[in-house]
Amino acid sequence: MTPLTRRTLLTAGGLTLATVPLGGLTAAEAAAARKPQAPAAALDVISDIQGDLADFGKALDTLSGLGASEALVIAGDLVAQGTVQQYEDLYGTLAGHPHPERVLAALGNHEQYNSDPFDTQVKRFLDYTGMPDVYFRMTAAGLPLLFIGTTAPAVNGTSPPFVTLGASQLSWLDSTLNELSAEPYVLIFSHHVLPGTVSGTIGDDKAGFYDQDFVDETDLLTILGRHPNVIFFSGHTHWDLARSDWAARKIVEGGDPAGFTVVNTGFIQTLYGPDGNGGEKAISGAESQGLRVLKGTDGKLTIESRDLRRNRVIRTLPV
Repeated sequence: MTPLTRRTLLTAGGLTLATVPLGGLTAAEAAAARKPQAPAAALDVISDIQGDLADFGKALDTLSGLGASEALVIAGDLVAQGTVQQYEDLYGTLAGHPHPERVLAALGNHEQYNSDPFDTQVKRFLDYTGMPDVYFRMTAAGLPLLFIGTTAPAVNGTSPPFVTLGASQLSWLDSTLNELSAEPYVLIFSHHVLPGTVSGTIGDDKAGFYDQDFVDETDLLTILGRHPNVIFFSGHTHWDLARSDWAARKIVEGGDPAGFTVVNTGFIQTLYGPDGNGGEKAISGAESQGLRVLKGTDGKLTIESRDLRRNRVIRTLPV
């Protein structure tokens, strides 16, 4: 576990939180430190496709060239507005490129950017992705994977907060994490971000609206904070995985003092960054970034943030 050397304190929903940016190793540092070893298994993680099918296809080709992966996880915003035609186009592109047999997905906000009733939007997402619900448990590469998502429409339409987990989902998450407490890792996938964790949500240049994604934020953080084996993957921000705050340990008051790990999943469509005024701005539509999670023969995990346009490692995080 990375030593806790630098903390940023904040308060969310009455909880005192501490965030420790992890940074990880740059590509050059990782290359110098790396011992040659083929991973026992790999998972690929992307998010925020939002209709950018050209970059999606390129990302699939790039990831396939890295070697076999147990699954592809898409952490939300598969499509731009959630229409039938957009899902058809997405899965048509997927079929035309190499990809793992298993493709898993979390529900994002863009799946709901249409005038259909919420239940119709969710059913369409589940029908196309084949997921059992908006929250569920799976196993891949011998690792427990949990997916969470909203059970109600966004309170303010296309503005935050976007996610209402609800009592049933929170109870399920709590009991499932307790059941998995002896596991070395539990990977949780959410499209939306936790406050004061990764790029865009922390620091002097953060975008303030990213502190508001979850209606039941306090309950969620309280549950997660008890489990240091959690790795929480979130998309939504489109901020650069080259930043030192792309990954962090989140420590929650009353929880385990070691905290839990949080990782930004990158983006397929459009790189964003700070605008200098408490918001964000588009930087480049040409960039595309994601993650490869590597499981070593010793069972240890290493997370690589990757430039999917140039096919290179950005940063490496041993967990």
